Amino acid sequence: MSIEVVAAIIFFENKILVTQRKFHKNSAFSYKFEFPGGKVEVDEDKITALKRELLEELSLKLTNFKHFASYNFSYGIDKIKLHFFLSNVKELKLTLKVHKMYKLVTVKQLSQLDWLAADYEVIKKLQSKYL
Repeated sequence: MSIEVVAAIIFFENKILVTQRKFHKNSAFSYKFEFPGGKVEVDEDKITALKRELLEELSLKLTNFKHFASYNFSYGIDKIKLHFFLSNVKELKLTLKVHKMYKLVTVKQLSQLDWLAADYEVIKKLQSKYL
């Protein structure tokens, strides 16, 4: 069985908001960059889950989402189904609650960061569409 995961690709002034994970002991995911989001809970639709995750992790209230990409990825025995949604904000007011830091980067700069393995496919798609 796979875990459903949602993530937001948030544009602000022609840059994209990316977040960096904190250090976690015995985790290969420490300090990796990711698009903010998280797991879809039971009986929750993807947009509701994404809104909840953004509020919980960043105190961000977003309402405009457009589906961009979905695909399966496997971290060994852990299988996930990823769903990415485009969004944008006119002003960026957020509070980091679970991440080490955030950055605003251009589409071109995305490939210069150390990402979670599952995100590289969507980065290629973003770069082919926006570069």
